[in-house]
Amino acid sequence: MKLTASVPVVLALVMASSVFAQGRYSGDAPVKPKPAFPGQTEAPKPSKPSAPVKVESVTNRLTSPWSVALLPDGNFLVTESIGLMRIVRPDGVVSAPLGGVPDVKVVAAQGLHDLVLDPGFAQNRLLYLTYFAPPRGEKPGIWPVEFFYQKVWTKPLAERRLTDIGTERVARARLNKDETGLEEIQTLAEGAERRVVLAPDGTLYVTGADRFRFYDSKYDGVEHDFTDNPDLGRNFSGRVLRINRDGSIPKDNPWLSRATVPAETFAHGLRDPEGAAINPATGELWVTDHGPQGGDEINIIRAGKTYVCPDET
Repeated sequence: MKLTASVPVVLALVMASSVFAQGRYSGDAPVKPKPAFPGQTEAPKPSKPSAPVKVESVTNRLTSPWSVALLPDGNFLVTESIGLMRIVRPDGVVSAPLGGVPDVKVVAAQGLHDLVLDPGFAQNRLLYLTYFAPPRGEKPGIWPVEFFYQKVWTKPLAERRLTDIGTERVARARLNKDETGLEEIQTLAEGAERRVVLAPDGTLYVTGADRFRFYDSKYDGVEHDFTDNPDLGRNFSGRVLRINRDGSIPKDNPWLSRATVPAETFAHGLRDPEGAAINPATGELWVTDHGPQGGDEINIIRAGKTYVCPDET
């Protein structure tokens, strides 16, 4: 899970159990990725080892913790991917689940994910969160993994596009003063629900996984080449969105002049970008992208670029 960089001691919020223990693609055999260039997948060890890290276990009474933010009072605000948010005190006391958290559908790798405090949180109590929202009329719940994969890609594309299994969403909310719940939930964007990163210019980067269910892809068991229609990759592959903190679109986003690409799209061609951070020296966004079975990447994200895993080209 993500740890707040400003905390001087790395605090391990130990996972008690995981709804994802069965793996994302049950039955898939590991494959050795094909490097895009010599040495890409066999990076040399650093010449100088990193300084030792002190690890302090605060609690083992969380289920699938995904993100943590350090509150001004020294407590930790933590998301659990099963759809809960809690306050964890440094002495190990874990609060009851906070109220007001939006409904979450937990299925496969989808659930309640990132949590980032607004730069003015001490005054405005605002925060940003990502999650997978259930379809209209469906209650929040935890579903078997096959309801997101096997029971989806076996259907023809036309049927998949008519089947609403949920929506990737990024939202803004306000933590109430007594820290018991969220208020004023507002959806800022849809189509991404992994990491949220505050850019140096004050905008938000939001990473999202490939949404294979909207197009013919290798996830349905058949190889497909959509290079003759790059908008498929721009719209449905894993993307990085860029929005203002109120959900509006920055005027310098790269695809504003192309009507077939959503205005919030900043970069595309990713697969499952679950880690993201700003390089403090350059201000650039660095993203870790999970390959299907190995083949993970670290990408420096730039406007309008595509980032296709070597084993998926």
